[in-house]
Amino acid sequence: AKVRYTDFSVDYYFVDSNVFDAQRETGEDHGICSRTHNPRHGATCGPEGPSSVEDCPGWFANLWKRQLRWLEDSLAVSAADWQVVVTHFPPLWGMQDWAPMAAKYGIDLIITGHVHRQAVQYGDTELGPTAVIISGGGGGITSEGLPDVHGYDDQYGFMDITLTKQELMIEAISHGGHIRSATCVRQRPRQGVAVGPTSPPSTPSLCQRTLETQGRRPRGLRDVEAAEGSRGDRYV
Repeated sequence: AKVRYTDFSVDYYFVDSNVFDAQRETGEDHGICSRTHNPRHGATCGPEGPSSVEDCPGWFANLWKRQLRWLEDSLAVSAADWQVVVTHFPPLWGMQDWAPMAAKYGIDLIITGHVHRQAVQYGDTELGPTAVIISGGGGGITSEGLPDVHGYDDQYGFMDITLTKQELMIEAISHGGHIRSATCVRQRPRQGVAVGPTSPPSTPSLCQRTLETQGRRPRGLRDVEAAEGSRGDRYV
């Protein structure tokens, strides 16, 4: 899906990654293809899904392969300023597929869930300068840890994303309304595409301006400089 703004555009790609839930053995909590979570007889998802429990793992494996081909073909012709992938599982699952694709086509951001604890990753994973959101702060009635009564934790909350032509800012906000982190992401170039100088911009980044407006001083600043030449700042 392409979204056009006044002076830039974003291509969003929605991918089903439940293949990583479909290969687990019977008894696992998330084994959607296991008999633990399906009727003993007659289990089916109808014409649009697996025809049986036995068919389920293979159906999701084939879906994943088809989606990767579609995603690669779509990224190859993208002319948008930003490329954003939305899927359920964080790229720790399937990293062997995500890492080369992110580098080749310059995926800027992957929005995920699954883990019931919020996180923003940028520059410190195998994906390099591709940012990752784990928006698991909803979590239903379950979370990875015990929430703080005042909201000074990442168990529940939400993400707020601000986009401009040059920069994308991700704010992780807790259930207590506290900004847990502000991460500013710059566009990741495609593999082999020349980029300009990596000197800091003449104006403050979105992160800097936002925190100054709120009268907050960042506790730390991390510059992320990748081999491709992208640069980003993170305040936590």
